[in-house]
Amino acid sequence: MSKGLASKAFSGLKWTSASTVANVVMQIGYTSIMARLLEPEAFGLVSLSTVILGFGNYFANMGLSQAIIQKEILTKENIRAAFTTAVCLGVIFTIITWFIAPAAALFFDNTEVVPIVRIMAVSFMLNGLSSTAVSLLQREMRFKALGIVETISYVVSYLGVGVVCAYMGLGFWSLVYATLTQVALTALGSYIMVRHSVFPVFSWEAYKPLFNYGSKMSFLGILEYIYSQLHIILVGKVLGMHKLGIYTRANMLVHLPMYNITRTLSKVIFPSFSKLQNEMQKLGKVYLSSITLLASILIPVCLGILVAAPELVYVLLGKQWSESIPVLQVLSLAIPIGFITMFSGIVCDAKAELNLKMTITVIYIVVLIGLFMLLKQYGIVGFALAVFFGEIIRMALYQYAMKRILSLKISSQLRCYIPGVVNGLVIAAVVYLLSTFLRDTELPMAVILACQIVASGILFLILTLLFPHKVLRAEIGLVLNKIGLKADSSSYYGRMIYRYKKNLVEEPEGV
Repeated sequence: MSKGLASKAFSGLKWTSASTVANVVMQIGYTSIMARLLEPEAFGLVSLSTVILGFGNYFANMGLSQAIIQKEILTKENIRAAFTTAVCLGVIFTIITWFIAPAAALFFDNTEVVPIVRIMAVSFMLNGLSSTAVSLLQREMRFKALGIVETISYVVSYLGVGVVCAYMGLGFWSLVYATLTQVALTALGSYIMVRHSVFPVFSWEAYKPLFNYGSKMSFLGILEYIYSQLHIILVGKVLGMHKLGIYTRANMLVHLPMYNITRTLSKVIFPSFSKLQNEMQKLGKVYLSSITLLASILIPVCLGILVAAPELVYVLLGKQWSESIPVLQVLSLAIPIGFITMFSGIVCDAKAELNLKMTITVIYIVVLIGLFMLLKQYGIVGFALAVFFGEIIRMALYQYAMKRILSLKISSQLRCYIPGVVNGLVIAAVVYLLSTFLRDTELPMAVILACQIVASGILFLILTLLFPHKVLRAEIGLVLNKIGLKADSSSYYGRMIYRYKKNLVEEPEGV
């Protein structure tokens, strides 16, 4: 990776990380408040509506957002073509969804879904207005501007509109209004940051290169959306709204931190991978480095969530959500695998290997449905187990894909997981012993959770910075080398940096 690209990437990570941390803190507070103001059925209804609308989002975008980022040379006419298409499709799908919403009531046998779907369909039009500007910010790696827009929109919409509406007794509508407000503010803020042309263009030459890539990305996005939401669809259909509300809250507790961590990286990684699409060796090294660093964060966090699941549920959601504890524990094993595997999918996108990605996705959907049917007798825990086993199979398929695309050995890919697994098991064991002792006391749940978080954080820093596995030490050394931190013998940190950088001579880069 060139120095200019590396500099932009690390700057992007800095600003997206700051935005992510702020959003995570706000989301935790928002979730805790709303879980006490609303019933599980409210979350179940809105979750189903979101799933239904998600299908339309991929048709309404046609993969143009990814095409804008991936295209090596982007003209002003291409930008106008993308915006024209996004707005037109957004309006069309808003109208279509309004009329076909009753079909959702027939499928889920719940008429309350209809008005929610109709009102939230406005998000198609709003997303059409924002998608081009957001994609341009990502392509240009202007993550500071994007972070500002996202943080402000979240504060106003969720902590403002959402909480106030819930307090006023508006029920599930408070979730709907918060979502629409956030989408609208993102559209306004992103356009202010970019100010691209909004005049339509009528030349097919401006549309053709975007649609060649974007149409495949759109179809692929639909397939990926099906598998990502299949568990929610089946739980709602088979077990009902109450169980779905329980399941989605458990999924949220582990999905939320994982999503924000990987979103921080993926927003930077996709444009970076795209710029390296013709440099196979460098792309392979960056991919392995990304997986190593991501696994070293996600796996310890999720194993910590597994142990602290009772305290997380009782403190953040309340004791009425105790049924979600075993679901949360199973999902804490499944979800990190899915998010780490996502980076293999990003490589496929950057290299335009979309047919292979489609094949893997179709296989995974078929396998997941089979696992759901096999394990449905165990209720919502069975559905969570199906997701876990399905993610293991999908990881194996993508490792084969990376061997084919980047000529990476399976053993080299599996090696990337070792630091995360080792550190995660150590953290989980220590936190389990601490939790066993603290649960026998009469300390409040919030105090026990705070002790678990502090203990996990301290252990994570010790194992990552002071006694890292040699695979992780090599990657940390590369990061320090890229951001230009100097090694010297005058301070503890200077000596530590020297030790990491010295490791670059001993360990091959990116392996």
